[in-house]
Amino acid sequence: MSGTMRERPPGSRRWEIRVFVGRDPETRRPRQVSRMVHGGKREARHALDRLAAEVAEGRHARSSATVGHLLDEWMTRYVERRRARTTIDTYRVHVDKHIRPALGSVRLAKLTAYDLDRYFESLEAKGLSPATIRLNPNIVSGALSQAVKWDWIRSNPATRSSAPEVRSAERRALTVAELRTLYWAAHAEDIDMAAAIAVAALSGCRRGELCGLRWRDVDWDRACMRVERAWVPIEGGQHLTTTKTGKVRTVYLGDEGLELLRQYRGEKREQLGYEPDPAGWLISLDGGETPIRAKTVTEYVSRLGRRLGIPVHLHALRHFAATELVHAGVDLPTAAGQLGHTVEVMASTYLHTESGRGAAAGKAIAAVVGQALAVPIEVEAELAEG
Repeated sequence: MSGTMRERPPGSRRWEIRVFVGRDPETRRPRQVSRMVHGGKREARHALDRLAAEVAEGRHARSSATVGHLLDEWMTRYVERRRARTTIDTYRVHVDKHIRPALGSVRLAKLTAYDLDRYFESLEAKGLSPATIRLNPNIVSGALSQAVKWDWIRSNPATRSSAPEVRSAERRALTVAELRTLYWAAHAEDIDMAAAIAVAALSGCRRGELCGLRWRDVDWDRACMRVERAWVPIEGGQHLTTTKTGKVRTVYLGDEGLELLRQYRGEKREQLGYEPDPAGWLISLDGGETPIRAKTVTEYVSRLGRRLGIPVHLHALRHFAATELVHAGVDLPTAAGQLGHTVEVMASTYLHTESGRGAAAGKAIAAVVGQALAVPIEVEAELAEG
């Protein structure tokens, strides 16, 4: 580790010692750390050796960058090149609304685990949603990890902080009766929205995937359809991209599912006065030329649920599909394949139940255990004799 020592002024026994840290990754200028020490030349040499050891241990930062500058660079050079558009937009909202105002002006070299703990605690104090509180530490830690890879800092203080433990409110399963009520209420006023509700519950598609379906994706002979694209909301419109996983999957619909699609197509033909485009968008106000907007469907389902007194949002229909598949006896790998998820996520996130099924499950296991623990015939005979 290169270093210099100089007595200033000569004969004063005051020594300036300097050690080269490296070039600032941001400005490309050389960075040095310096100190003034008092004593003779031997004391100055020992102090220089100690300072060089500190630099070698990574105790002096190479960059003068702030957290705000890191976030900008990380978003531009990493997140925007590797994440889906929805993820990018979500990260930007969290960065601009929460992280930058609280930490943006702090120099990376000065940022501590204590600073991060105080920031995370402030999120809880604001009463933010569990999803927001959970995502912020992930964004902060991801950016700081990249700073370590770029040699801006030696270690990630987020690994030493205590991210808040937040429990989400228990999700309630949408019942079959509630789905029926939603569908027919929508059908009475908007057949396109009714179709969106039906297909979402039938396929478990994410909202962007739902809006990205085309009629040509439906295989009428095999009673299935391909899910290969999604419309993702962006500022001022929406953007066509791949599915969230980037993979194409096949969703099986069954005879009833095909009948629902035939019914919607027939109603659309009657409404428009002409045949919908056989290669057009499946759910469309104008017969296939223009896809329906993902935000439009989301907002409609939420409004409809409030009007009917049913606590529901569009994503609840995906949960409904997952839960009903498993309740119907479909194994987890197959159900996960239908929804485009891993088995682990499927099991931990998308499976819910309702009290009626819980009671039935209790009766079923009680019958098995009761039979297993029933008094054996020979014991019953002994008891009778006794």
